[in-house]
Amino acid sequence: MDHFRRFGWLLLRVAVSVLLLTLIIRRVPWASIGETLREAKPIWLLGAILLAGAQVAFASLRWQALLRAQEIALSLGETMRLTLIGRFFNAFLPGSTGGDLVRIYYAVRLAPKQKAAASLSVLYDRFVGAVVLLLIGSGLCLPLYPILSKSSLVPGILLAFLLVAAGIFLFALLAWLLPWLLRRRPFRLLERHAPFHRLLEELSHALRRFAADRKATARAALFSIGAHGSTFGFAWFAATALRLPIPFWILAAILAVVSVLDAIPITISGLGVREGLLVLFFQPLGFTSAQAVTFSLLFFGTTLFWSLAGGIVYWRHKAKPSAEAAP
Repeated sequence: MDHFRRFGWLLLRVAVSVLLLTLIIRRVPWASIGETLREAKPIWLLGAILLAGAQVAFASLRWQALLRAQEIALSLGETMRLTLIGRFFNAFLPGSTGGDLVRIYYAVRLAPKQKAAASLSVLYDRFVGAVVLLLIGSGLCLPLYPILSKSSLVPGILLAFLLVAAGIFLFALLAWLLPWLLRRRPFRLLERHAPFHRLLEELSHALRRFAADRKATARAALFSIGAHGSTFGFAWFAATALRLPIPFWILAAILAVVSVLDAIPITISGLGVREGLLVLFFQPLGFTSAQAVTFSLLFFGTTLFWSLAGGIVYWRHKAKPSAEAAP
């Protein structure tokens, strides 16, 4: 029954993706999109692909720094392989976070005696990246608001962005208070009866490690800046290839908001949500819906290049047994 429920939920997300894309595509002249893509400058497209690869490298370095804080030793090559595998599943699972479950699976296999720490490293990796992106987006959206406020829907989108940001910060606060809460008397009384108390203790211990190693979080934040900068860079290269004269900082602000909102698991890999948001953001800047959808498809295609590379790695990859699991 659970299998059919999950399959039905996946089909629902696929249907939402198709519905959103259909509503957008019906209003877009495909002839102009094809013409724009044919006239794209190949050298800028190559630069976009290379910068997208740099984004994967920075993301791998960020995760490796957090794994080391948990005393889980993975080489950069192994971390990059698992990151690419996660990107492959991100391209086909709901939202842009489905690949994190795959990374958790492999991380737990590589560190079977540190399951909670390995799982938390993936979640904390995603959290650090999201917080840095929220800070970048918040800082850039303030000067951008007068430009984009010509559209009646943009204020509502920015409000949703702020609500998501508030939810993430609230979750971070609760997680940070977990070690303190577990030392309170009510939780001590539940220790013998709650089946999940041991898991909470393990998570609390892993959180204390992150709290004690602030340098690891600082390094992860710096690698996040590099990762997001690479994303904004390859997006700007893609826009330049399509001859869209959009300033770098404006495009970065738009992508920061869009990247946060299309991570919500409503559609497959954010398809439909991303295109609709970019159409709304690009129109006040004087760009047509066709230009916005063309840019979105090219942006997604650039990330899909490395996702397919992750698919090749996935088929060839076999998780090596960790030293802890060896006899």
